[in-house]
Amino acid sequence: VAGPYGEEKKAVADFKKAVLMVAGAAVKLQMDGQLNLKVEQEVVMNIADMLIDLFLAESLLLRVEKLSTLGQKPAGQEVYDAILRTFLHDATARMLKNGGDALASFAEGDLLRTLLMGLKRFTKYPPVNVRNNRRQIAAALIEANRYCF
Repeated sequence: VAGPYGEEKKAVADFKKAVLMVAGAAVKLQMDGQLNLKVEQEVVMNIADMLIDLFLAESLLLRVEKLSTLGQKPAGQEVYDAILRTFLHDATARMLKNGGDALASFAEGDLLRTLLMGLKRFTKYPPVNVRNNRRQIAAALIEANRYCF
């Protein structure tokens, strides 16, 4: 967790592990004949939502990292950092919910408990004061009097 965006990089890496774990468990049960993903579209939707959050998190992290190296930008770096950290805070909760919903749809008993423990391990991100972050983001927008990101 070293570097200026160490926690954020770890969160994105953990999101990848969470998606692989949930999708992998579903595919294994599909291959064993215990699950039919053509019929269980809710599971596919949950995994798709996890993939969307993963893609957005990684794209946002890379963009904010790139912006941190630029001198001229529409808003201060602290605003971009607030956007990133607030998004990751919200995405972590969505990953846990979507992953948990998917797992509970096709696993049960000890397998479900084990998978949920893994999911919980991969959906940890330090607490963020989202109220202050959102106010900081809003202040930047109000000051610019336009969408400046």
